[in-house]
Amino acid sequence: MRGLTFRRQIVLGIVLIIVGNLLAFTFHKGIFSNIMWILYGLLFILNPVYPEQSDCKKGKKGARIAGVICIAVGLLTRFIV
Repeated sequence: MRGLTFRRQIVLGIVLIIVGNLLAFTFHKGIFSNIMWILYGLLFILNPVYPEQSDCKKGKKGARIAGVICIAVGLLTRFIV
């Protein structure tokens, strides 16, 4: 299996958020959306990919900061269905 590139990880994140929202609407439990945001953030923290144009050190740091922001969205927002 090939590694995750920046583009693939973004697409995977979008799919995670969509699946989380679909599960939340289907089961009337907003926690599914929050869990998917947390998983998306963890994906960027554990595998910090960045666009090819950015610097290696700054790109990894920016990806991890974006992961922390996604986790904060998952923990701080209340998704009510």
